[in-house]
Amino acid sequence: MKLSEIKGDLRVERDGGFTSIGMMPRWRNGALIPVENSIQIEKLAKGDFSGCVIATKSLLPKIPTTLGALISERPVEDLYGIHNDLVRKSAFYESPPANRIDGSAIVHPTAVIAGRGVRIGKGCIVGPKAAVLENSTLGERVVIGPGTVIGSEENLMLRRGSGSEKVLSAGGVLIDDDVEIHSNCSFNRAIFGGSTAIGAGSKIDNLIGIGQNARIGERCFLAACASIGPNVDMGKDVWIGPNSTVSEGVTIGDSAFVTMGAVVVEDVGADQKVSGNYAIDHDRFIEFLKKIR
Repeated sequence: MKLSEIKGDLRVERDGGFTSIGMMPRWRNGALIPVENSIQIEKLAKGDFSGCVIATKSLLPKIPTTLGALISERPVEDLYGIHNDLVRKSAFYESPPANRIDGSAIVHPTAVIAGRGVRIGKGCIVGPKAAVLENSTLGERVVIGPGTVIGSEENLMLRRGSGSEKVLSAGGVLIDDDVEIHSNCSFNRAIFGGSTAIGAGSKIDNLIGIGQNARIGERCFLAACASIGPNVDMGKDVWIGPNSTVSEGVTIGDSAFVTMGAVVVEDVGADQKVSGNYAIDHDRFIEFLKKIR
């Protein structure tokens, strides 16, 4: 799609084509993304990005001339507005396909399965009053506990004048083989296409929320009442403690350990153990506790 094809009053400074919509720090080449400051422009240059941006007029001279550019005084808000219009009024995003549910899957009579866009593989179990909504894919031998919702929409609102409008979700949820999800969890589907993804063999305890476009690696364990924000990127064999929170956009390396109640707002390295609010290296946290006592 071309920038010049977008309906509305935003000015096209340099026309260009885009095949997806995204946000920093995660983008795909060919995407339309918002840029709000010089730091983001530096990341664009280092990342060898190709595609289009929506940015303020003051930032335009710093944006590489190879990129298509749309001018806006509110890049993020206007990007969400463009996204909503594309969801409602165009074929930019693919329509959900027909359901495909393997005959060996066990779906409780009280469970809710969306009328389209659901794939459930061999040996899956969907428990009482669980819901598997549009654009949700379950691999093989996936267990969905009672009351869990797979494919709910992110609760993100867009300001429109004096009112507000919900940002629509065009993506899905992808759950790999041998994942077990206990009761009353909520997995939000990705907003800009793509999927919120759970790696093979991961175990998800009760009362856990996972934000849109989060990626949970293989064999991770998330203890009860943990909260995983949107766009989190989690490696393999990670342990997330009960009542802990991982903030939006954080990256957690392989085999990291987040202790109970921790609030993680910065990236966690591979094999690192963090504790506290805000979370720091566990050994530093223990030393801090010794000092204040």
